[in-house]
Amino acid sequence: MRIVISAADIRHYASVSKDEAAIHLDTAAAKEAGYDAPIAHGMYIMGLAQSLYMKEHLSYWIQSNTMRFVKPCVQGSAVCFRYNARSNDHIQVTVATDHGEIIAKGAFIVVKGIMDI
Repeated sequence: MRIVISAADIRHYASVSKDEAAIHLDTAAAKEAGYDAPIAHGMYIMGLAQSLYMKEHLSYWIQSNTMRFVKPCVQGSAVCFRYNARSNDHIQVTVATDHGEIIAKGAFIVVKGIMDI
């Protein structure tokens, strides 16, 4: 699935998460840190990956996840979320730009149905 990460998306996540670091919200601060524009929060990208997967797989529950960030996701980037099942319960996820640059890689352990906790 392809998503464009907008300034509004980043601002909304910053507000909800209370992580209002300047590199996420201010172009000058992001440029001073070496980025072309503000960058998305890593937790936003990870949460988005989970939400998009679950939207397409309604009968599954994500039990655990991991994600390693290779590079930041710059505001305005179009990113693709790709999911590959390695087994019935192990899903690999790759987040990449339209140009094929990897932003993040990770995995979900999923279970069918809702578990009793």
